[in-house]
Amino acid sequence: MPEWEPLERDLHRITVTRFSRSARIQHIVLIATFTILIVTGLPVLVAEAGGGIVRGLFAVRTLLHHGAGVALIGLGIYHTVWISFTDEGRREFGSILPRFKDLTDLAHFVRYQLGRTDEPPPYGKYDPFEKFEYLAVVWGSLIMVVTGLMMWFFELTFQLFPKWAYDLVRLIHGYEAILAFLAIILGHLYNVHLKPGVWPMNRVWLDGKMTLKELKAHHPLQYEHWLREQSMQPDPTDARPAG
Repeated sequence: MPEWEPLERDLHRITVTRFSRSARIQHIVLIATFTILIVTGLPVLVAEAGGGIVRGLFAVRTLLHHGAGVALIGLGIYHTVWISFTDEGRREFGSILPRFKDLTDLAHFVRYQLGRTDEPPPYGKYDPFEKFEYLAVVWGSLIMVVTGLMMWFFELTFQLFPKWAYDLVRLIHGYEAILAFLAIILGHLYNVHLKPGVWPMNRVWLDGKMTLKELKAHHPLQYEHWLREQSMQPDPTDARPAG
């Protein structure tokens, strides 16, 4: 821990940028495309139950679904370029890659939840759960894009593969969509927006800002990094020794 840090009362008013504008825009595009894909895709899985409503809107649904799929592909290409050729993207990607420390943090988290230790794990910018979500989005998007394209251009798929392969592709596409939907509803939305202390919404996805108090509580290693970056000097009027 750096030798000096702000007074406790200042931790509420000082904010830091957790996510840049580029990262926030990518996230918003992902939200939009995911929502459209789910809304227009899940009814197909229950088409028989939907009856005439689903059949009557099928043409519009297909257009929206394909458009959102193309947008998701574009987002994936942009994100790949961003993490490969920009300094910010490379830093973010490096921060979110899993490391051995994530395993020790998970073990620490379990002990903390069981009351075996008083302090939560000292996370950096991303905790193990956020890293897993990121990898799940990347892997899930890749599966959905590949299977979706095979279903979209089914004539070519039938030329290259037997019918059982196409049926398997449809099965994978549908169940991956259900899995992603449940993961977002049951996992991400609760952990980020609905859990006690955050309800009704964490605004970081809109403005990218987080108070120093939140940073210190949830990402202590990043908080310490922020303090070192500020090169703070001892000042009796607005600073105190850490600890």
